[in-house]
Amino acid sequence: MRTFFAFSFCALLLAPSVAAAQFDNTVPWRNLSGSSPIAITRSSVFFNTDGTVRVCVNFRNVSNKAASRVRVTFEFDDSFDRPMRDAVLERSGSFGPGISIEGKMDLLGGNSDSFNNCVDKVAGTTTKPTIEKIDVTDVIFEDGTRWKKGEAFVRAFDSGGGHVAVTPVGPTPTPGAAPAVNIGGATAIGGSVGSTTAAFGTIAWIPGSRTAYGVSTDATSQSDADFAAMTACTQLAKGVAGCKPVVRLFGADNKCGAIATDEAKFSTGRGPNMSATIQSVLQALAVAGGTIGGNSVITSACNTRN
Repeated sequence: MRTFFAFSFCALLLAPSVAAAQFDNTVPWRNLSGSSPIAITRSSVFFNTDGTVRVCVNFRNVSNKAASRVRVTFEFDDSFDRPMRDAVLERSGSFGPGISIEGKMDLLGGNSDSFNNCVDKVAGTTTKPTIEKIDVTDVIFEDGTRWKKGEAFVRAFDSGGGHVAVTPVGPTPTPGAAPAVNIGGATAIGGSVGSTTAAFGTIAWIPGSRTAYGVSTDATSQSDADFAAMTACTQLAKGVAGCKPVVRLFGADNKCGAIATDEAKFSTGRGPNMSATIQSVLQALAVAGGTIGGNSVITSACNTRN
């Protein structure tokens, strides 16, 4: 991304007076964050007295888990949709599910933290832009997982902060799908056609813990399984961050999963049945230098169908 633009010495095209600091939102903006776990809800443009511009956003975490880093991109285009300037806001903090994080939107509103939702001192262009495009391209969650633009996530809130039925959003990769093929600018992917009653499962865990884990089996999608397992793990962890999906269960060959640890070493595994899976994780624990005991396996689970 190029260093973000603002309006130049020709900012008079956008504001009545460059000398007078003020908000001016006459350039329309296009919200491209509709398929992101972080929804942009409002924007503002402020003219500094030195002729530079400050751009800000409000955003809301509409996913089912807290985020710690958000990457917002800005682009101003001319009437032919050609980029004139762009910029990146990389916002760090703790952004809980359903919570609105506000930028500086007007002279009277907001607080000192509101300025963290802004890109300031943006130098200008010689002509007035036709459109401002704002998008979210990258989100890192407090449990260590990461979302990138185009990937799936679990939506739990609407952009206004209202609860919605937990719904997977975006493409859900098919486990075991073949890599994409690109020929002559065309892209195609292949995969296997599965049963309409296919089952998915997940074991989520805080690595090293003997008690903070969550299990979900026989879910209708991998996203649903991840959500249920992460929720159970977080509840057992009593709010301590660190839960992450460590074993995913799907199909006949990966129907069962297990975790083993001696609190210094650990192993995870999955397989076609519980017996083989338990044997494999115990052997992997030993190979890793761990000690096998009667309580080495802290959790195990199987889908009841493929």
